[in-house]
Amino acid sequence: MAKKEKLPSTPESRAAKLTRKADKRSIFAKTFQTAFAIMLSLLLVYSVCTVAFTDKQVIVEGAGSSNVSSNSSNSNSSANNGSSNNSSSNNTGSSSSDTQGTNNNTSTDNKDSGSTEAPKELSASSSTEEVVNYFNAAINKVKPNAKQVTLNSEASSQTSDISGSIPSFFTGYVDTAIKKNMGAKDLGTLKPEEVNATTVDAKNYMFPVEKQTWSSQITADDVEGKEVKDNGSTYTITLNVKADEPSADMAAGYGHNGKVFSVITPAIILENAEKYKLSSLIKDCKTGIHNGKVTVTVDKATGNVTAANYYFDWDLDVTVIGGINVKVSFGLEKDLTIAW
Repeated sequence: MAKKEKLPSTPESRAAKLTRKADKRSIFAKTFQTAFAIMLSLLLVYSVCTVAFTDKQVIVEGAGSSNVSSNSSNSNSSANNGSSNNSSSNNTGSSSSDTQGTNNNTSTDNKDSGSTEAPKELSASSSTEEVVNYFNAAINKVKPNAKQVTLNSEASSQTSDISGSIPSFFTGYVDTAIKKNMGAKDLGTLKPEEVNATTVDAKNYMFPVEKQTWSSQITADDVEGKEVKDNGSTYTITLNVKADEPSADMAAGYGHNGKVFSVITPAIILENAEKYKLSSLIKDCKTGIHNGKVTVTVDKATGNVTAANYYFDWDLDVTVIGGINVKVSFGLEKDLTIAW
């Protein structure tokens, strides 16, 4: 077979060859950069979904950081409107020193968040304001006065499918990470004081609203439904809290749910992502709360809460480099008993 005749090299052919090489390098660079961005983005999404359930700090409220909102004055002003989002979002702008100052308020100072004095008795026909005021007076006695608070159980669940612009081939990996961390928490992995809190500091840390000196600043404007059951010697009070849309400002005292639940905050998710050196990849991170419900049992003779159950669905909405976005919702339930 005859060899292919080699064309003579000319300045024009050499220039064309260099141009083709440059074009190939440019195409490769663009493709690699895009693929690399997607790879890092998917890794981040996986990590966010993982740390959201494996790191204790995500499960507790991030009130110890500079992103925590201030307490009574700001939350009371935010409660003057239905959504509370505009005014309470200003809370997250407080500096760390401002936060520390507001956290010095005792729960006794904050217990009467309503505009009227708490009633001594309730019935099924009591108004929302009356029920909320009674609830606040009772629940805010727990941290300073209860002998012991016991965490009986804590469980997580996935309450929505993954959506957003995440590639379909990767949802299986994220689902695996989520399912691995769903279900009941092993309380044996927690510190003793996180299961049985007897000191004021321990109760402030583990009892909602976690890391705060108060347990509720909720008002009638934050509630969309209430129920009171008279059991003879006790009341069972249930409050259904209005939803908060996903926001980068979610924190203690924010909106409706931040006044009574230990909410999942973007600040804590970003903090945990930083441990994996991934926070710089996050372009936007928001969390929201819906289906919030708190049920307590109150001894009528003493006005003391003897049992409390907290449940809410929280929404994660995160966008990372490459424009990849993922949205998913999870349920979180905690059951506690209180001894006096």
